[in-house]
Amino acid sequence: MGTKCPQCHFDNPSDSKFCKECGTQLIPKEEIPVTETIETPKEELTAGSTFAGQYQIIEELGKD
Repeated sequence: MGTKCPQCHFDNPSDSKFCKECGTQLIPKEEIPVTETIETPKEELTAGSTFAGQYQIIEELGKD
């Protein structure tokens, strides 16, 4: 038994997450596994500090 698309009524395989015909999501977002991206903290580079073992910060040009 397949999953019928609520948008176009196409009969999809039961393991489909999206409609093969129109691309509509077939299962609730809560059930779709999501990989969480964790941002690693960046090293604070200040005037006088050295990075990559050979580059020295002389002055700050800008900041966002």
